[in-house]
Amino acid sequence: MEQEKRSAVIELHRAGRSAQEIISLLKYSSSTVYTIINRYKATGMSSRSKHSPRSDRKRNPRFLAGLRKSINAFPTKSMSALAKDRSVHRSTIFRAIKHDLGYKSYVMKVRHLLTDKMKATREARCRKILSSLKNTGGHLRFFCDEKIFTLDKKRNRQNGRWICREASEVPMVFRTKNPAAVMVLGVISSEGHVMPPHFFEPKQKVNQEVYLEVLRLCPAHKAKTVQAWLKENVPHFWDPQTWPSNSPDLNPCDYYL
Repeated sequence: MEQEKRSAVIELHRAGRSAQEIISLLKYSSSTVYTIINRYKATGMSSRSKHSPRSDRKRNPRFLAGLRKSINAFPTKSMSALAKDRSVHRSTIFRAIKHDLGYKSYVMKVRHLLTDKMKATREARCRKILSSLKNTGGHLRFFCDEKIFTLDKKRNRQNGRWICREASEVPMVFRTKNPAAVMVLGVISSEGHVMPPHFFEPKQKVNQEVYLEVLRLCPAHKAKTVQAWLKENVPHFWDPQTWPSNSPDLNPCDYYL
């Protein structure tokens, strides 16, 4: 790419185009165009003179071997820390890792540690649910979930940035010890219908009696009173012994609302 750019500038210069015309035509920076033209006038050469790339001076075999050894010993060490240890810029470490070593920086994954008992329970419940879906495929099902919303401003400690000259210009993000909050209930049917959100009263304690007042159209939690009401009024509902363990992907509320 560098040689193609150089050749294009020189060909237009030979054709009698001025430097300003070349800049306007090729959309190259003025310093690049003038440097290429002056170099061509001085040497008559269209190719760049031999030189040692900067990557050869820093990212040499010894540097890369030491970097690989450090990464293999401490894979969680940040690129900034690796750069500081070697007194080089972070971009040098980034290019060495990506282009020379062929490594990538991945986010560490968090997964649920499953015991043999948990695996057996999951398999049994999934089989039970599949059987229920097969035998009652035409039934309308409801999924519900609750969410507490607070008035405190949401922020990302790592990526929440404010570009300015002085730290004193950055506005504060305040948080309170007991922020005002409201609990909201959402319900979705298996046909895609969404119930308007239900807002609980401020400071209202959501106990089993309150559930019975607002959850007459959807399943509830494990309270005996609620379970007894569901068995009497909601045929074919999934009881706590049927719910899949720690499987939010099975509840549309977790990824739709």
